[in-house]
Amino acid sequence: MTERHQKREAKLVEQCEVVAALILAMRPIYVHANDGQRALLETIVGAGIWYIPKPTHAWTGKISIGALRIFHPDSGVDRPRLSEEHVYPRKVAARRLLEDDSLSGESLATLFREKYGRVHLITSEENKAVQPFQRVGVFTSPDEAYRSAGVLLIDISNEALRLVKRRDRQTIETHLAQEQPA
Repeated sequence: MTERHQKREAKLVEQCEVVAALILAMRPIYVHANDGQRALLETIVGAGIWYIPKPTHAWTGKISIGALRIFHPDSGVDRPRLSEEHVYPRKVAARRLLEDDSLSGESLATLFREKYGRVHLITSEENKAVQPFQRVGVFTSPDEAYRSAGVLLIDISNEALRLVKRRDRQTIETHLAQEQPA
């Protein structure tokens, strides 16, 4: 691990420790709060999660077909952009963490690395389309949210992603051929 990655990892652990301590301190309030107050506490914890530095390997290796399409040289999109979409919505993660009786800084760091800090690459339009399916009370699983929003994800390597970002026609077309009907 490079020195830069070691520093990032140390900051991640440090941030997870303080967010976990905050969650533990909030839990007695959360347990006795009404629905509106709980929603506010979940928003606050969700914001804390947002500011934890992404893990070194945050990207899941999945990209949407829509994202591939906008990077195609014939897409008509001059400056395509990818949206890093959290696999688990922050408020959903916050609720689960507020209800986790075994939460610690170490367990939060592990959950963040393996689950709550992970991202897929999609378009901003797809990001907006998936949001209604990621709300607390609606969200059941990442796969179901993406399926409900009509967002098809495929696996792609780091090297292929670099080529996609350079708008390499052959790489994009090869991966677009993987599209499966829903």
